[in-house]
Amino acid sequence: MVMKIEVNDNNEIIAYVKRGDILGDNLIEIEEDKIPDGFYKNYKPSFYLLKNNEIVENPDYVASNPPEVKPSDLEKQVTMLAYQQMVDSQTIDALQQQNAKMAYQIMTGGK
Repeated sequence: MVMKIEVNDNNEIIAYVKRGDILGDNLIEIEEDKIPDGFYKNYKPSFYLLKNNEIVENPDYVASNPPEVKPSDLEKQVTMLAYQQMVDSQTIDALQQQNAKMAYQIMTGGK
């Protein structure tokens, strides 16, 4: 079986495919017996290098930190509006209950 890899200018493996094709300019075919144990399990872009037609771990690899995701201003505004709507709904419910009690008292003569 042959695997195709794509390497960047630093010979870092940035993509691979076992079957089919991938888009890329620097595609290289690698025989199954040249693929190190754990390649598929440990693969991350740039984690492996192609060095002298062999796949080796990149000694300079540094895992990138995922970007910090914070709510946008729009998301904050929507959340505040939803909270305000909930508070308003609770206030309306309380006022409707008070109105119902007063109407009952009026109809029953205050009993």
